[in-house]
Amino acid sequence: MIIHCCAIRLTLTILLLLASLTTIQAQSPLVEFTAVGKLQQGLRLVEFSNETVIIGRDGWLHSLQADPSIRVVEGQYEPLPATQLRNELRAEFGRDFEVVATQHFLVVQPVARGKLWPDLFEQSHRAFLSFMSRRGVNVRNGRFPMVAIVFPDEKAMYDEFRRLKIDKSRVAGIYANASNRVMTHDNGRRDWTAATVRHEAAHQSAFNTGVHSRINDTPQWITEGIGQLFEPVAMTDLRLAAPAAELVNVESMQLLKTKFALHDGNSLADSMKQLISDDTMFKDDQQIETAYAISWAMMFYLAHRQTDAFANVLNHTVNRQPFEAYTRDQKMKDFLRIVGCDTHEFSKRVTRYLLSL
Repeated sequence: MIIHCCAIRLTLTILLLLASLTTIQAQSPLVEFTAVGKLQQGLRLVEFSNETVIIGRDGWLHSLQADPSIRVVEGQYEPLPATQLRNELRAEFGRDFEVVATQHFLVVQPVARGKLWPDLFEQSHRAFLSFMSRRGVNVRNGRFPMVAIVFPDEKAMYDEFRRLKIDKSRVAGIYANASNRVMTHDNGRRDWTAATVRHEAAHQSAFNTGVHSRINDTPQWITEGIGQLFEPVAMTDLRLAAPAAELVNVESMQLLKTKFALHDGNSLADSMKQLISDDTMFKDDQQIETAYAISWAMMFYLAHRQTDAFANVLNHTVNRQPFEAYTRDQKMKDFLRIVGCDTHEFSKRVTRYLLSL
């Protein structure tokens, strides 16, 4: 099974600052600073004795050591226009790469790779918008440009991870929340990498359209369940509404069949209860694959059989108050209220539906 990640979860301090961004913008001047090897402009969110947190005009969050070279400049904070960001990406990645623009993306890829990757990112995003809108999920236009980086091989991708101090291994790609970039490579099993791209692009789409929030705590079974939903290639085919059986995440389904007695309607109930209550299964190497598979099953069932609950789960979690502790008890209460049954009954419903496919 592919292990995915929504890399670099934001610290509570940065989340607090983001929540107050509208207020801070009115009070804080535009600053010039150097980060990731280039001179940039952004908004200083907060300054500690030895650290300054700045949001760049590309939406990248930078935590910098106290630096006297950070200086106030004239102007107001505005996101970078796509044309300017495109030029900056060309300068950042050099002549061996090209920057291909689509309606929603700037895709950085090795020269002469054609339209395969740009089309995949664009199709994935359009499929995401269509899927969510048809089910009553609130979506909005993103504020910052969506950037995807395709490296020529796995080594180049991991070199970039090390440069950015991203501690990840055994992945075909990631969505980095702090930089708001998807990073992957195109040297390997193309179908496996493409499934990863669809998963990570779903994260990027969700955080850029307000389906998920960068400023509050969304349970991981929801975020990763959404990522798993969009792995199958049929999810990007907008020519017709494919039957649910064609949209199954085959790897997740196979793991559930192998590990659980799906004919026993309660076989998933305990794991579901744990996933709803906290994210510990995703932090356990022995349980992480199971966590992804069950998260997929829960979101897949809701998306196809309880669409109102699917929309309500997403619309409720994204609109929670920023930084308000999301306790185990409250998570469970919200789930029971939205879904309308306890975890044992929900487990039976999900397994019956999976077996019907």
